[in-house]
Amino acid sequence: MSSKTARSVPSVILSILIAFFPKCPMCWAVYMSMFGSLGLAKLPYMKWLLPVMMVFLAIHLFFLYKRIRVAGYLPFIISMLGAVFIMSSRAFFPGAQWSLIVGVGMILTGSLLNNFPNVSLKLIHKKHKIA
Repeated sequence: MSSKTARSVPSVILSILIAFFPKCPMCWAVYMSMFGSLGLAKLPYMKWLLPVMMVFLAIHLFFLYKRIRVAGYLPFIISMLGAVFIMSSRAFFPGAQWSLIVGVGMILTGSLLNNFPNVSLKLIHKKHKIA
């Protein structure tokens, strides 16, 4: 292999890796939330990590709430139920890994439904016309 080809291999590999990375900051947050929350039950963590995660979860729910007019109530409700599921499983069932997985799955589903409003099963408020 020539030296010119050898020098271009790292840039090609970097380009391929960048193509698979999420493009928006919110997508990064979802991926980090999904992959990080599942491992937190077994890993020792610092005391400040749980309140920080609660703040990020509240921000996530706030953004979903702001988009209710666009995406409907379903993404917000599913994410809210997922958050309640995670909080209650951490408080009442600390050893139950399945409940964390269900909660993270519900938050991920709510986020995906929020990004695809035309595909989601929206709860639509129909305006009644007065004749």
